[in-house]
Order: sequence, then structure tokens, then C-alpha cells
Amino acid sequence: MQYSRRNFLGKASFASSIAFAGLSGELRQTAFGAEHEGDADHVARILFNENPLGPSPQALKAIQSAGHQFSRYPMQESKKLAMNLRRINGLNYEEVSDEITLGREEDPLGKTDLVLGVGSSEVLRAAAWAYCSLGGNVVEPYPSYSAVGSAAAAIPGANVVRKIVPLNRENRLDVAAICAAIDSDTRVVVICNPNNPTGTKITLSEIEQIISKTPSEALVFVDEAYIEFTDDPASETAIEFAKSRSNVLVSRTFSKIHGLAGLRVGYGIADARVISRLKDYMLGGLAFNMPGILAAQQAIDDQDHIRATLKLNRTIHETWTKFFHDVGWQMTPSVTCFAWVNLGTDCSPLVEFLADRNVLVGGGQRWDLPNYIRISIGTEEENEMLLSGVKAFLAS
Repeated sequence: MQYSRRNFLGKASFASSIAFAGLSGELRQTAFGAEHEGDADHVARILFNENPLGPSPQALKAIQSAGHQFSRYPMQESKKLAMNLRRINGLNYEEVSDEITLGREEDPLGKTDLVLGVGSSEVLRAAAWAYCSLGGNVVEPYPSYSAVGSAAAAIPGANVVRKIVPLNRENRLDVAAICAAIDSDTRVVVICNPNNPTGTKITLSEIEQIISKTPSEALVFVDEAYIEFTDDPASETAIEFAKSRSNVLVSRTFSKIHGLAGLRVGYGIADARVISRLKDYMLGGLAFNMPGILAAQQAIDDQDHIRATLKLNRTIHETWTKFFHDVGWQMTPSVTCFAWVNLGTDCSPLVEFLADRNVLVGGGQRWDLPNYIRISIGTEEENEMLLSGVKAFLAS
């Protein structure tokens, strides 16, 4: 059966995939011992790559002072946020109409546009539906964040093939192998950069190699959820490719460095014709929540909060690098807010031991790599809980 982009069944199935795919990811199976959480006030929850400093103070203030707006639909505030993001990312924001921002009108061809999503997850899954509803294959690295591939594989009747490309020995995306996997049936090529769960990144020249190999009718999807943690995000982002190429989509999220994971705000940047295709599979302006939109507006301008987050991130990474080296575990050098650590043996006993001490880390079983753990940056107190727990485990 073929599915029209505007087919009701397709949209209904897509909405279901948002709900169930969200539950089937990290929350479903990453942590051993989630039942050990007990009192959440005393748990070091360092497994979901959340910002340990929480939301921007300016974002919290905006929410607290705007209660009177919560009875209103968020379309106008969504428009303001989208226009501000266009400005920040160097798009021709003044030329784009209000209706386009909310996904109800076709954009003029040939321009770069931006679309808001209910988290970047909505952008990821809309891309899968927009490009894979009639079949084909998705080329994706592994281990990596696999929302596009899993959403595409779940499309009824599409019979999408997932072409999995293992990382190289440095736990980086294997660019040559990705290029070799691309063929005439490829519909989406996924690049998670920096990569989750390994924390590694590839260069813009390597991304350009992949783009050059990809058929013009296929989409190169660059997930930049963690780009703000790199040394120089402005020079490492692939957004310029989204501006200059007709088949490159870059997604961003407010869930990580901005600390708004619970409010679900993200966006995508691409050629206007790509954005138009995505909007057929997105929920639109009424799906956004007013607190999230208002918080995001303030978070992008709170440079003090961003600097504080990056400072804490650097400090703890330095501690981790020395600590894990001293205990004989291999930590992959990371440019993100998490670390990928090879214990050399099954991580299950450690993960369960830490959970019993109210320290929750991610086990590599999710990626069929049981010797690894993924740990997120926590507060200094949470980091001490982690290190003390590891020491106690090794001494037991």
C-alpha cells in the first residue's frame, strides 16, 4: 500500500509513533534498577544527558511571570521564537510569513527555512515519514541515536531497510563506510554529530563527503543535539550546508545545553522545499506548549547559564579522564555532556551496584554493547556520588 503525504492513516500512525517511540527509547531500557530510584531528591540521575544546572534562570523567570498567558494558544509566541532562531542562524527571517512559521502555507522555493518541533524528536520522525513512506533504505551509524531509522522502519507497508554502519575503532562515524553504503535506494542518511552515545564528532569536510555521495533526492539528516558543547559551535555546525544544499536538514534541541528537556522544544533548518515536506507530518502550532516556547525564547539569550554549563562540563570531564584512566577503564574522548566508558567486562553488576546507591547510569545493553556505560554530566555532588560508588564497587 502506498501512503500519501496527507493521508489520514499516515498521520495517525505517525502520531502514534511519536508516543510509542518516545517510550521505547532511553526511558524504556537504558538504566538497570530504575525501580531503585526511591526519593528522587537523593538520586544522581546521570543517564539521560540532561543539564544538571537545570533551566536557565531567565527561562524560569519567564515561566513564573507569564501564568496569565497559559490560557492562550501559543501561535504568536511560537512565531516570535521561530523568527528569533532565524535571526540567530542567519536566515532570511524578515521575508518569511507568519503562516509559514506555523506550517500552514507553502514557502517560496529556493529559500532556507526553519520549522519548530515538539522537541527535535518530532523533526526526526517527520523526516522519516516524509522521505521513507514509499520504502527505500536509511543509512545510519551504530551505535548512534536511531530515531530516524526506527521511525522509518515502523511505517506501515513501507518495508524500509536499515543499513547499519558500525563506528570505527576510535568510536567515530566511519565516513568511508557510510559513503560506501549509500546507493540509489537510499532515502535518508543519518549523521548524529556529535554522536550519541560516544561523544565523538566528525569534521565539516567529512560531512561534505557524505553529502556529495548522497543522491540529490535523498535527505542528509544532521542531528546537532549536542553541538553547543563543542569548542566552537559556530564553526562546526552543518547549518551552512542546509543553506547551500537542497537536501540537508539540521536539527537542534532545547533539551540539552538549555536544560528544557521536559518542555519539548526543538527545530530543523533546511531548504524550504524540505521543510514543506516535513510539515505534512508534523503536528503544527497548536501542539506547542506556552511555557516551553516562553522558556526557549529566554534560554537562547542567557549566555551566563550556557557558560556556567560549559564550565561545569569541562571540570567534570577533566576529573573523569584521570579517574577512569587510573582505574584501567577506557573513556572515549568526548566533546559532549556525557562519556562513553569501556569497562572491559559486562557492566550489569556495576550499573546495579550504583543504582542501589542512588546513582543511575546508562548501560550499554541498549546498543548491544554490554561492556560500556554512558554517564552524563551531573552536579559536583552527583559526580562525587558516582566516583565514590565506583570506588566502592571496585573494592567490593
